[in-house]
Formats: sequence, C-alpha cells, structure tokens
Amino acid sequence: MRIFGASSCSQGLVRMHCQKFVLLASPRTGSQALNHHLNQYEGMVMHGEVFNPSFVGLRYDYHEKMNLLRESVDVRDAEPEQFIARIFDDPSARFIGFHIFPDQMRPAILPVLEDESVKKLWLVRNPVASFVSLLEAEASGVWLVHASEPLPAGGGRKKVHFDIDRFNSYVRELNLFRVKIKSVLSATGQPYFPIHYNDIADPLVGNAIIAYLGGAQRLDHFETETLKQPPRPFVERIENYREFAMYFRAISTEDLYALE
Repeated sequence: MRIFGASSCSQGLVRMHCQKFVLLASPRTGSQALNHHLNQYEGMVMHGEVFNPSFVGLRYDYHEKMNLLRESVDVRDAEPEQFIARIFDDPSARFIGFHIFPDQMRPAILPVLEDESVKKLWLVRNPVASFVSLLEAEASGVWLVHASEPLPAGGGRKKVHFDIDRFNSYVRELNLFRVKIKSVLSATGQPYFPIHYNDIADPLVGNAIIAYLGGAQRLDHFETETLKQPPRPFVERIENYREFAMYFRAISTEDLYALE
C-alpha cells in the first residue's frame, strides 16, 4: 500500500526518484552516530527524532529551512500528518528519512509503517547494554561526547544501580515496540534492513544501507563526530553487580527475545 505520493528530486536538470525511509531504533543504540554517518552520503537528508515528546529532531540545517524551531512541539503535534508530508516532500534530497523510537509511536506513524514505498531500517543493541548505558547517561549527565571535546574527568562514568523492576519495564516496552512493528511489516509484506549497534561505524555497512535504499555511492571511511567510550565489563559499571548477576542466572534468555 502506497500512502505517501511518489516524490522526485532535482540533480541539475535531471529529476530523480527520492527514496523515503525510517530508522526504527530505541535509546542508547547508536542512532545518532548512525545518523551522522549516513548524512555523509551525497543526497542524504536524515533527520533525527522528529517526534520526540520534548523536541522536534530535524537535521540541524532544517529548522530554519522548514521554519520550525526545535522547541515547537505544539506546532508539530497540531498537524502531525502534514508535518510528515513536509519532511518527505524535499526536492533537494535523494534519500529522506527520520527516526522512530518506542515512545514516539502514535497514530500519525502508522501510515508511514504501512507504506511499502517508505523503506525500513532497524537498529538494535543488546538491551542490557543499552539499559546500563541509559543509567550511566542519566547519572553523569553526559549523553554525547563530541570528538572535538575532551572526555569528562573520570570518563564521566560512575557505577550505577541496576534497578531490576525498571529494567523489566524497559524490556517490555522494547518487546511491545518490536511486536507492533513486526506485525505491521508482516501484514503488509514488507522487508527491513537489520543493523546492529556494533556495526554502525563500519562503512561497508553504511554502503550496504545506501545500496538497499537504491543508491550507488560508496565511502571507505566516516568522519567521526562523537566519541565512543572504551567498553568496560559490567562488574566495573554496576554497583549492585552481585544482584545483577544472580538475576540473569535465574531467568531464561528467551525472556529477553529483544536482545538482538
């Protein structure tokens, strides 16, 4: 089912097909880094969390272009369908996309998911790792470190308390998101391009994404905007590690089917 009309874009005097897409993801999965990498391809206009409850996550140069401030959530929410149509109606782009997160599922998103002309990318990360990363960001206040900036003192990472009840709610939300998406894609016979957190910095994966979207450009490296801090074992990151370890020894991994 095609809901959004076919769009075209200009490249010189030639009118070319514009490929619309969405990135299905969740917090702390590396979506911002992937966004930055994909925006390095010619003709790519990849927005961020355009339906974040707290802000309108357009690409940095599009707030002025669309005359919509980052804080203007009321304007966006007044006519969300028209807002999506404006994003996809971009004659300067060869590829046009934005992020969809679990807490941003709303009626206006359903037509996007049902439209097979809007291709789907799906970014995942082990939810235990993403949850601990979320706790660390909340505790330190450091959500993103730019490559041009020094790391905060001590790396900005302190041991955090692993709240098991909150984690279970977190995983339930991820699973509900996964089930909803899978149900729509299955009912409409749509494929998706899977991406894992560990692969977002690999230009081969970026090139494969571009090929999936119908492009031919290839890059051999990405310019890095953000720093990925060195990985540390959970025992160095979780203050109640013994409780954490006992909990995961007691449950079946099948209960965490959103892990990958």
